[in-house]
Amino acid sequence: MTRPILLWPTLILIGTILALATVTMGNSASGYGFPFPWKTGGCPPPGIAISASCLLAIGSDWLSFGLDVLFYAFMIYGLVFVNSKYRARRRARSEFTNARLHIQ
Repeated sequence: MTRPILLWPTLILIGTILALATVTMGNSASGYGFPFPWKTGGCPPPGIAISASCLLAIGSDWLSFGLDVLFYAFMIYGLVFVNSKYRARRRARSEFTNARLHIQ
């Protein structure tokens, strides 16, 4: 049986970092964040003055942010799970091959 390499707090931390990094994806009409847009509003493009009303217009949808974090945490968990199963199967196959060579 394989031991889990990453614990859930680590996966949640990595998922949070990835969700925060995806704030650069999206557009001002639907929001920012991937796969669920969780940041709405924002400041104008560079070169235009930033006002207080611009900063107050930034909003966050915390449910969508949480779904983003869970999405990335489960994605990483799945990758780690598949990798551990692949390595265990490869190790078992090599042990079987070594056992067959020693028998002959």
